[in-house]
Order: sequence, then C-alpha cells, then structure tokens
Amino acid sequence: MNKVLLVYNTCGIRGDNTEHYVKCINSFLEQDFEGFKIVLSSCKNSPECIKKLISTFGNRISYCLTPELHTVNITFNNAVRKSVEEFGDFESYMYVDSGCWFEDKDIIQKTYDCLKSGQHGIVAVQVDNDEALDVLDPKFKHSTDEIQIKGDHYVIPIGKSINQHVHLFSHKIYKNCNDKIEPDVFAAYCSESVFNYIAAASNQRWVIMADKQVNHHRSIDGASSGFSATSRNHGNSWNNLLYGRDASEFINDKEAYEVGVGYEECNNIMNHNPDAYDEEGFVKNPDKLLKKVNQYFFLTDDELDYDKIKYKFLP
Repeated sequence: MNKVLLVYNTCGIRGDNTEHYVKCINSFLEQDFEGFKIVLSSCKNSPECIKKLISTFGNRISYCLTPELHTVNITFNNAVRKSVEEFGDFESYMYVDSGCWFEDKDIIQKTYDCLKSGQHGIVAVQVDNDEALDVLDPKFKHSTDEIQIKGDHYVIPIGKSINQHVHLFSHKIYKNCNDKIEPDVFAAYCSESVFNYIAAASNQRWVIMADKQVNHHRSIDGASSGFSATSRNHGNSWNNLLYGRDASEFINDKEAYEVGVGYEECNNIMNHNPDAYDEEGFVKNPDKLLKKVNQYFFLTDDELDYDKIKYKFLP
C-alpha cells in the first residue's frame, strides 16, 4: 500500500551539498515504516551530484531531475505528480527540506499516525531551528533544540502560520487542489501563510505533531534559491507572485474575505473573517473557500503547464 511519498527537495544553484544529501537520504531509508517511497526532487543539481546519488542509492529511491529553474513549490508538485503517474496515488505526501534528516527511526510512522488520528490535512514535524513557533499562543521559542510541543498535537489556529521544513499533506488536499499541494503562485516567501486555508478548504486542519523533533541545517541550499525575496514591481515580499499575479486581487476580493480567505496575517496584510469559521476552527463553506484557494494560490494550466516542464524521472 502506498501510504507515504517522501519528497526530498534539493537545489544545486548555490553549491555542492552532495555528502549532506547522502546523510539525509540514508536517514530516510532507515525509517521503520512499511508502505513509503522516497523520491529525490532535484532542481539544477550538478551532473556530478546526481551521478554520486544514483551510484549510492540506485533503485532504492526514485529521482525527479529538473534541469531548468523553478521554485521549490513547483518542483515538489511536479515530483509528486510524476510519482503518482508511476506508482499510483498515495495516502499522503511528505515535503522534506534539503537541510533535514531524521535521527529517530519512527518519524514517518508517527507523522502518518498523527495525520490519521483526526481531521488533519497537514502535519508539521518540529525541527531544531527556524520553526517560528514564537508566533503561536501560548508563546514558544522561535528556535530551540528542545521539543516544545508535548503530549497533545497542537492545532494551529486559523490566521497563524509556522515555517515549513517537514510537512505531511493529505491525499484529499492533493485532489482538491487539482493534483497539486504546494501553492505555486509564490516566487519566494509567504506559502505557509495560506496553509491553514488550503487545509480548511478540504474541511481539515493544520497541526503540529507532538513529542518528536528532527534535525535541520538551515538554508543549506539557500532560501528560495534563484528567486528574489522581494518583488521588483512592488518592493515587498508579500506581493511577490509569479506570472504577473498581483496579491491585491485577492486582498480586495470581498467574496474571498467572506468565505474565509486570509493572507500574511502576521503582517496584517489580509486578516481572515472569523465569522466564516465555526467554534472548532472549521470553515463553514469549504466548497466556496476551495474555489477561492484554487483561483488565487495555484497557477492555471495556461500560466504553467506541468506537462511541459523539462524533467527526467527515474523510478
């Protein structure tokens, strides 16, 4: 059974981190879990790097190799789509930052169990730095090598967001977002600010898994490699969208606000409508929210046809 597809995301623009990748992939292969596959999603890594990884791991993992520059959201989505074409649907899809490795052998098992334990669409795994948990209530530390959330899984309140390093997404989100998971309109930052709305549109919640933490080498491949953190046209990070998109379109869409859309609320860019959600944090009209989520946070086929992305898939 295809329970989890683990997508390990790398980018070779800023240097060679091959030996680090080997360490990380070995840690994934050592996971004590049945029913998962690993795919390397590589963007512009050197031929020497790819040759080393293939010679080291062979057919124990798959490889989705992209020679042209795209955002990590796009290359991740493409790796998921090509893996599904090859292996069929998975119950869930795990995004793993290139800087992360798993010392405990039950990380995938625990994360999968967390996803299945409730009405959860996205599960965040705690990391030892750059978590940004300090935005939550009660206050946590931004970064620490100590596990901060213990006991019960933490449901991230609507309007809040944390950084993405290791996240597991439900198949329901994948299908509802037209065979995509990561919002692909963003050139660099801000993706996580809409995760709660992507989950809510599938009538699910975004949670942080308790009692586990993984290692994270911060920005080993560079943050948003190949793309500017700020928009040339707008001079800020929150209106830095691809293909000429303008965030003001959804910020000023009254219907989007009414059905529950929010965006970059940590900077008060577009605060969500609390009346669109019930007391448990579930959106009252998920179908209407999903329509707006797909309209504003995902590219159309006319803007980006995934079938025309240059890639090589080695199962």
